Amino acid sequence: MATNINAETLKRLADEVGAETVVILLNVFSDELEQYFQKLSSQPSVNQIGEISHAIKSSAASFGADNLALMAQECEYRVRQGQDDWMIDHLPQFRQMVEGMAVEYKQLAGSNETINRML
Repeated sequence: MATNINAETLKRLADEVGAETVVILLNVFSDELEQYFQKLSSQPSVNQIGEISHAIKSSAASFGADNLALMAQECEYRVRQGQDDWMIDHLPQFRQMVEGMAVEYKQLAGSNETINRML
Protein backbone atom coordinates (compact mmCIF):
# COMPACT_ATOMS: atom_id res chain seq x y z
CA MET A 1 0.00 0.00 0.00
CA ALA A 2 0.95 3.65 -0.40
CA THR A 3 3.21 2.98 -3.37
CA ASN A 4 1.96 6.13 -5.12
CA ILE A 5 2.45 8.36 -2.09
CA ASN A 6 5.69 10.22 -1.46
CA ALA A 7 6.56 9.22 2.11
CA GLU A 8 9.09 12.05 2.48
CA THR A 9 6.38 14.62 1.81
CA LEU A 10 4.12 13.01 4.43
CA LYS A 11 6.99 12.97 6.93
CA ARG A 12 7.52 16.71 6.43
CA LEU A 13 3.80 17.32 6.86
CA ALA A 14 3.76 15.24 10.05
CA ASP A 15 6.72 17.23 11.39
CA GLU A 16 4.76 20.42 10.78
CA VAL A 17 1.35 19.45 12.12
CA GLY A 18 1.86 16.25 14.14
CA ALA A 19 1.12 12.62 13.27
CA GLU A 20 -2.42 12.65 14.70
CA THR A 21 -3.35 15.69 12.64
CA VAL A 22 -1.93 14.06 9.51
CA VAL A 23 -4.49 11.26 9.83
CA ILE A 24 -7.31 13.82 9.98
CA LEU A 25 -5.87 15.70 7.00
CA LEU A 26 -5.51 12.49 4.99
CA ASN A 27 -9.21 11.78 5.51
CA VAL A 28 -10.13 15.33 4.49
CA PHE A 29 -7.94 15.09 1.38
CA SER A 30 -9.45 11.73 0.46
CA ASP A 31 -12.96 13.14 0.85
CA GLU A 32 -12.05 16.11 -1.36
CA LEU A 33 -10.69 13.78 -4.02
CA GLU A 34 -13.90 11.75 -3.90
CA GLN A 35 -15.90 14.95 -4.47
CA TYR A 36 -13.66 15.93 -7.39
CA PHE A 37 -14.04 12.43 -8.82
CA GLN A 38 -17.83 12.82 -8.70
CA LYS A 39 -17.60 16.16 -10.48
CA LEU A 40 -15.26 14.73 -13.11
CA SER A 41 -17.69 11.86 -13.65
CA SER A 42 -20.71 14.08 -14.31
CA GLN A 43 -19.91 15.42 -17.80
CA PRO A 44 -17.97 18.53 -16.71
CA SER A 45 -17.13 21.26 -19.18
CA VAL A 46 -13.50 21.70 -20.14
CA ASN A 47 -13.42 24.89 -18.05
CA GLN A 48 -14.73 22.97 -15.03
CA ILE A 49 -12.01 20.37 -15.56
CA GLY A 50 -9.48 23.21 -15.55
CA GLU A 51 -10.85 24.54 -12.26
CA ILE A 52 -10.81 21.08 -10.69
CA SER A 53 -7.26 20.51 -11.97
CA HIS A 54 -6.14 23.76 -10.41
CA ALA A 55 -7.69 22.83 -7.06
CA ILE A 56 -6.14 19.37 -7.05
CA LYS A 57 -2.67 20.45 -8.19
CA SER A 58 -1.30 22.05 -5.05
CA SER A 59 -3.13 19.92 -2.51
CA ALA A 60 -1.93 16.74 -4.22
CA ALA A 61 1.64 18.00 -4.07
CA SER A 62 1.23 18.90 -0.39
CA PHE A 63 0.12 15.35 0.43
CA GLY A 64 2.75 13.55 -1.63
CA ALA A 65 0.51 12.54 -4.53
CA ASP A 66 3.23 13.58 -6.94
CA ASN A 67 1.92 11.83 -10.07
CA LEU A 68 -1.57 13.22 -9.51
CA ALA A 69 -0.15 16.71 -8.97
CA LEU A 70 1.77 16.45 -12.26
CA MET A 71 -1.30 15.21 -14.12
CA ALA A 72 -3.43 18.00 -12.65
CA GLN A 73 -0.80 20.55 -13.64
CA GLU A 74 -0.75 19.18 -17.20
CA CYS A 75 -4.55 19.23 -17.40
CA GLU A 76 -4.71 22.80 -16.14
CA TYR A 77 -2.07 23.85 -18.67
CA ARG A 78 -3.83 22.13 -21.58
CA VAL A 79 -7.15 23.75 -20.67
CA ARG A 80 -5.51 27.19 -20.52
CA GLN A 81 -3.95 26.55 -23.93
CA GLY A 82 -7.36 25.74 -25.39
CA GLN A 83 -6.42 22.12 -26.08
CA ASP A 84 -9.93 20.83 -25.41
CA ASP A 85 -9.48 17.67 -27.47
CA TRP A 86 -6.40 16.68 -25.47
CA MET A 87 -8.31 17.25 -22.25
CA ILE A 88 -11.33 15.23 -23.36
CA ASP A 89 -9.02 12.39 -24.48
CA HIS A 90 -7.18 12.38 -21.14
CA LEU A 91 -10.19 12.90 -18.86
CA PRO A 92 -10.66 9.14 -18.23
CA GLN A 93 -7.02 8.83 -17.12
CA PHE A 94 -7.27 11.90 -14.89
CA ARG A 95 -10.54 10.70 -13.39
CA GLN A 96 -9.03 7.25 -12.71
CA MET A 97 -6.02 8.81 -10.98
CA VAL A 98 -8.24 10.97 -8.78
CA GLU A 99 -10.39 8.00 -7.80
CA GLY A 100 -7.38 5.76 -7.16
CA MET A 101 -5.66 8.30 -4.94
CA ALA A 102 -8.87 8.94 -2.99
CA VAL A 103 -9.02 5.23 -2.18
CA GLU A 104 -5.32 5.01 -1.40
CA TYR A 105 -5.39 7.94 1.02
CA LYS A 106 -8.54 6.66 2.72
CA GLN A 107 -6.85 3.28 3.25
CA LEU A 108 -3.70 4.96 4.52
CA ALA A 109 -5.65 7.09 6.99
CA GLY A 110 -7.31 3.94 8.32
CA SER A 111 -4.08 2.05 8.88
CA ASN A 112 -2.06 3.25 11.87
CA GLU A 113 0.52 0.56 11.18
CA THR A 114 1.18 1.81 7.66
CA ILE A 115 1.26 5.45 8.75
CA ASN A 116 3.70 4.66 11.55
CA ARG A 117 5.97 2.86 9.08
CA MET A 118 5.89 5.84 6.71
CA LEU A 119 6.47 8.45 9.36
